[in-house]
Amino acid sequence: MADHVFLTGRKQVGKSTLIRKILQPYPGSVGGFCTVRTNTVFDGTFSVHMLPAGMSLLPSSDNLLFVCGCAESEKTIERFEQLGCQILKESLIRRPGLLIMDELGPNEADALLFQTAVLQLLDGDIPILGVLQEAESSFLQKIACHPHVHVMRVTEENRNNSALCEGINRTLFSRICFQ
Repeated sequence: MADHVFLTGRKQVGKSTLIRKILQPYPGSVGGFCTVRTNTVFDGTFSVHMLPAGMSLLPSSDNLLFVCGCAESEKTIERFEQLGCQILKESLIRRPGLLIMDELGPNEADALLFQTAVLQLLDGDIPILGVLQEAESSFLQKIACHPHVHVMRVTEENRNNSALCEGINRTLFSRICFQ
């Protein structure tokens, strides 16, 4: 079973930026997903989209998770379960060396199929690098308490510290460096 790292910290502190920094020199294939918040798809209204990690797709209505401030909980659940599960399934077919889950938060609270897919991957052999929002959620708590998950807090003081990157790399890749 692989070890996994999930970054947490306040909004806009640099968690996703740190993931991109770690991925720059990574030579292997990447699967999983990234979420993107934008106001370019719906004329100035903010929306959140799920994109496959490592692919150059743009936010669109096809990869919409939800429109910010809009109470469409049933559609949001359906989108997480269809889009999220599909991206994870397709990632596994490609057998990536690393899965990205950027990011997980309280909006997935009722998307039980998506939660199950994520939790099953924690018991797998592919390391995961992800982001957990700071929020009250039993789903996020299950991830944080998993025996193979290491939660690392990103702050303004440590986000540019090379020791943080080295610790993440050591946790994720120590088993494969010696093969």
